[in-house]
Amino acid sequence: MSIAVNIEKTVGDFQLNTEFYADIGITAIFGPSGAGKSTLVNLIAGLVKPDFGYIKIFNEVIFESQQKINVPANKRGIGFVFQDARLFPHMKVESNLKYSNRFGRKGHLSSFTEIVEVLNLAQILHRLPGNLSGGEKQRVAIGRALLSNPKILILDEPLTGLDEGLKAEVIPYLEFVRDNFKIPILYISHSQSEVVRLSDRIVVLEKGRILEQGKTLQILSSFSVAKKLGLRDLSSFVEAKVSKHASDGITELDFAGSKLFLPKIDAILGSKVYLRILAKDITLAIEKPKKISALNILQGKVDEVILGNGPGAIVGIEVGGHRLTTRITQRSLNAMNLKHGQTCFAFLKTVSVATSDVIT
Repeated sequence: MSIAVNIEKTVGDFQLNTEFYADIGITAIFGPSGAGKSTLVNLIAGLVKPDFGYIKIFNEVIFESQQKINVPANKRGIGFVFQDARLFPHMKVESNLKYSNRFGRKGHLSSFTEIVEVLNLAQILHRLPGNLSGGEKQRVAIGRALLSNPKILILDEPLTGLDEGLKAEVIPYLEFVRDNFKIPILYISHSQSEVVRLSDRIVVLEKGRILEQGKTLQILSSFSVAKKLGLRDLSSFVEAKVSKHASDGITELDFAGSKLFLPKIDAILGSKVYLRILAKDITLAIEKPKKISALNILQGKVDEVILGNGPGAIVGIEVGGHRLTTRITQRSLNAMNLKHGQTCFAFLKTVSVATSDVIT
C-alpha cells in the first residue's frame, strides 16, 4: 500500500486511535464534525506529532514512535490543500504557484505550464487572491500543491464554504487530478455526495475510532454505519451509466445488468452517475410483479435481515455487486418468509429518486 497509518494521539479528552491503508486514487476520510478527520491528516502531514505508532509513505517511515523517527513536515513530500486555500495575499497567482518550487521535492510531477492548463489558471495568473472567487482560490491551492511534486496529496474539506455552483466548478478538476496524476490522495469530508463521486475507498471515523473502511458505495450503504453516525435517512448508493434520453422525458441507465429509469437528468450519454436511493422508497416482492406503475424492477438476493426494536425490519439486497437497503415491517418479512440468500425483487417508482439525489 502507498500509505500505511497506525497511530494514537490524545488531545485533552479526545483520543484518536486509527489504523488504515490507502493506495493510488482517492481515499475518503469521512465522518461528522469532531470525529477526528482533521486531527488525523495533521498527524500524517507532520503538523502534529502522534503519541504512538507509525506512518509510512511508499514504505518510507516518516514517523515511528519506538525508533523516535519524526520526519519534519516539509520533508515528507506531502501536498496539503486546506479548506480556506491559505494563499499568500500579497502575491499574485503566478507567484503563489511558483512558491512551491522553492520548498518542494526536486523533480516535478508536472510542469508549470501543464498545471496552469489543466486547472484553467491562465486567465488569473496576474491577479491577487483577494480578487479571486472561492473556486478559483481552491484551484490555485491545488495547483500549488501539485507543483511541490508531492508523493501524496491531502485535501482537507476543500469544498467547505463553497456554494453549489462553485463546488460544481472545482469537482471536475479534482476528478482530473485523481484520474491523471496517479498519486494517493486523502480526501477529508463530511459530505456523502462528494465522497461518493470522488472516492473509490472510504475510511469512516467516529469519535477518533474507525467504524468501517472499504469500498465507498458499500460502506455508505451499510445500515450499521448509518445507525452509528446517526444519518437521518437510511440510503443506498449505486453507480450507473447513462444509456438513453428518451423523447418522453425519461433517462435510461444501465445498472447491474439491468435498466433503471429516471426523470430526465442533465448528463451526457455514456457518463457515470451515482444515485442515492432512500430505503423508504424501495418495495420488495418474492415474485416479479406484473402490470404495475413502477418501471424499476431489480432482481437480487437477501444478504442481511436486521430486526428493529419496534415493528420494523431492515433488509439488505445484493444486486449485481451493489447493495440496496430497504425498511419493511416485520409482519411483511414474516408473510414473505424472507431469509438470507433468498431471491427477491426490489422495485421503486421512477419519480422516487429526486434530482438532488443524482450525483453527476
